[in-house]
Amino acid sequence: MLYTKKIIFTLSLMLMSSVIFAQNILSLDSVISIIKTNNPELKVYQEQMKSQDALVGGASAWMAPMLGVGTFMTPYNNFSRPENQQDGSIMLVAEQKIPNRSKIKTTEAYLKAQSNITKQLNADNFNDLRALARSNYYEVLTIQKSLDYLTKNLQVLQNLKKLAEIRYTYNKAGLAQIYSLQAKIYETENKISSAKAKIDIGKIKLNTLMNRDNSIDFLIDTAQSFTAYMMQNDLTEAINNRSSIKMVNEQINSLNLKNKMIATEAKPEFSIQFNHMQTYNTSRPNQFSLMGSLSIPIAPWASKSYQSKLKANQFEVAAMQYQKENATNNLLGLIATQQKHLMHMQMELSVYRDKILPAMQKSYEVLLLNYQENKEELNTVLTAFKELNDSQLNYLMLLNEYYQTQTEYERNVEI
Repeated sequence: MLYTKKIIFTLSLMLMSSVIFAQNILSLDSVISIIKTNNPELKVYQEQMKSQDALVGGASAWMAPMLGVGTFMTPYNNFSRPENQQDGSIMLVAEQKIPNRSKIKTTEAYLKAQSNITKQLNADNFNDLRALARSNYYEVLTIQKSLDYLTKNLQVLQNLKKLAEIRYTYNKAGLAQIYSLQAKIYETENKISSAKAKIDIGKIKLNTLMNRDNSIDFLIDTAQSFTAYMMQNDLTEAINNRSSIKMVNEQINSLNLKNKMIATEAKPEFSIQFNHMQTYNTSRPNQFSLMGSLSIPIAPWASKSYQSKLKANQFEVAAMQYQKENATNNLLGLIATQQKHLMHMQMELSVYRDKILPAMQKSYEVLLLNYQENKEELNTVLTAFKELNDSQLNYLMLLNEYYQTQTEYERNVEI
């Protein structure tokens, strides 16, 4: 019974530790999701959008009414006369300007467009942060894989050293070989230490992007393996969906809306004024006046202002169109180049994984077996081991370069 309880307790501990271990693994999608939610740089744009949306509500506001008070037709010596002989009145004035309805609508549309520009700017910034996260994540991933290689290689070197020491006691190995193996062990330990430091630095970068404490540790999902990447065929559609291109479109739309808003300056605006005169002499009647006025902005001396603004905006729209054309052309060339590069690296990685590394592994294993059977020299085994180790690290360097190119490609097509 006691033995059964121990087994159950041990299995429970193993299950709990496995759950805790699994919780520490942070996938790339999880990292990107946390960045999208927590990164303060993105929150800046979100608050700016709220600010710009708040301005839209004030677009339909009228100008504040004007109130005034003064005297009307009052002689200078008026108050030196007897009260029943005083002339003039106390004048109360109320004036309200009535804005042109079309001007309100165009102003409202223009303000809404500003929020759309910021929205695309936020999306473009998130695209950059996502690419940076992928770049750091893939770098840590490949370093972690190289650390696994180095750890296995260290065990191999340590076993070879033990074997050489045993053979040395029987005069079947030289002391120089033992020292050489020890030096290689120290060198591998240095590489392991350097790899661990780089992994820690990469995690700090990722924690910073996620707006988390830099000391929080987590595990990279090393289960991810190299697979051929499916690239997009319709590059024009991919580029048109890119937030930076959409942002230029929104800027062009904003300028067009601004042109419409400026054009409304050529339309008249109305104002109403009401005056009430309270006479000083109570024997005389009170008076009032009601006046409506209309502005005439098409007058030559007044129209120069909005006409020059319209011309300037038209040139600005043309400049933005050329900017969009240039960005689209550059992206088409860059993405096409990256596609060719990715396809070539996919072929190289496949050859490394399926042919070069297995062949070198078998060669090393055969030489090691021959060495254990006293049919081969240690130097030959070490040479094969070094070639295998170099090929493994070269494969990981190429894999990291592939991931970085893939990251830049995904950034350019914004996926």
